[in-house]
Amino acid sequence: MPTTFDEVYTQALGLSDDLKESLAQRLVMYIETHVEPDIERSHLDLAKQRRNEIRSGQVSPLDGDSVMSRARQIVK
Repeated sequence: MPTTFDEVYTQALGLSDDLKESLAQRLVMYIETHVEPDIERSHLDLAKQRRNEIRSGQVSPLDGDSVMSRARQIVK
């Protein structure tokens, strides 16, 4: 009988914190390297569109510090 998600999750909770961290890192690495081609193409197309909007002057980029400062103000 195959192991269920809940069984795997429960077993993972029984690991030491170091092993939980290692497992999480490995899962993230797997997810980052196993992207569906259609989704990857969509992300690349959107990035190119945003780049072109900046280059053409349609939009102006914001620096990260300003964005984070504004986000913190909104969350408060």
